[in-house]
Amino acid sequence: MQIAEAALRIISGKGVHRLTAQELGREVGIADGTVFRHFKDKAEIVRAAIAHLEGVLFKGFPPAEPEPLARLRSFFVGRLELMQRLPGVFFAAFSDRLEEAAGDDRPLVRSIIERSQAFVRQCLVEAQEQGLIARSLSPDVLTTVVIGTLQANAFLHHRLGVKSPMNPNDVWQVIETMLVATKQKT
Repeated sequence: MQIAEAALRIISGKGVHRLTAQELGREVGIADGTVFRHFKDKAEIVRAAIAHLEGVLFKGFPPAEPEPLARLRSFFVGRLELMQRLPGVFFAAFSDRLEEAAGDDRPLVRSIIERSQAFVRQCLVEAQEQGLIARSLSPDVLTTVVIGTLQANAFLHHRLGVKSPMNPNDVWQVIETMLVATKQKT
């Protein structure tokens, strides 16, 4: 698990070319040769990293709240809190570098991203059907706004080193206020 998590940090932060036994050993605090006692090759390390990412992102998924905006809030806040705890792991979900490292396993990475997007879109469609947000707004555009906000926060925190990320509940409150305000205008 430590090696898989370290691999995600290295791939998303430094690039695939830096994913070496020496770099993994340094990251985890073990001798480089020890890495390959656990994994037969680099491809197996990348598969373990992808599996770790999926496990971390989808632990307790989907949220159990019956109301779609509450479910979406739980998902969104949970993802931002995860970003604060594990920025390198979270950023890997949005990094093209992980897909590059995945090689033949690219569909696994893509499915992780698509699963999150589908969940967000479904919550928004349900909210529209229940009259909680305006039906005139495109669910695809709204999905992009929600996912894009997660991506922007990951970029600010991980790539630009913003040390005091925004409060996840405050960020969600702004998004929800915008969603509900558009309903009232139509």
